[in-house]
Amino acid sequence: MQKISLYFENGIYLEAKSFGAEGTSVGEIVFNTSLTGYQEIVTDPSYAGQFVTFTMPDIGNVGCNAQDFESRGAYCKGIIVRSYQARPSNFRSEETLQELLEKHGVLGITDIDTRFITKRLREEGAMMMVASTQIHEKDELKKVLES
Repeated sequence: MQKISLYFENGIYLEAKSFGAEGTSVGEIVFNTSLTGYQEIVTDPSYAGQFVTFTMPDIGNVGCNAQDFESRGAYCKGIIVRSYQARPSNFRSEETLQELLEKHGVLGITDIDTRFITKRLREEGAMMMVASTQIHEKDELKKVLES
């Protein structure tokens, strides 16, 4: 896992670890309170252009399989999880969540306080953010978000 930096339109700057695709991406940040179905959320076209923060703390433990796709691809910009579980235990698993994200160019962000993010979103509403495995300076991320 490598470092990933996040900058929110309200000025918050956070650092975490990346487990998905590499790069820089801008999108709206939202949260999801589902206890199951992370693969379905990642492949749901209604999340297009968004970073989804999961309130369920452990994500990845089931793995992913072709039968549970909601569509032909992954549409969200990225997912944010408290703790990524890299070793799926479900007998139906065909690939890890990390492999799915890498294949579809979706950023995976872990080792971050998702409760803090969710509280900010509940109080301030959905907002735009930028996440990057390449840019780590707050001012540079702000420029990317504003462009």
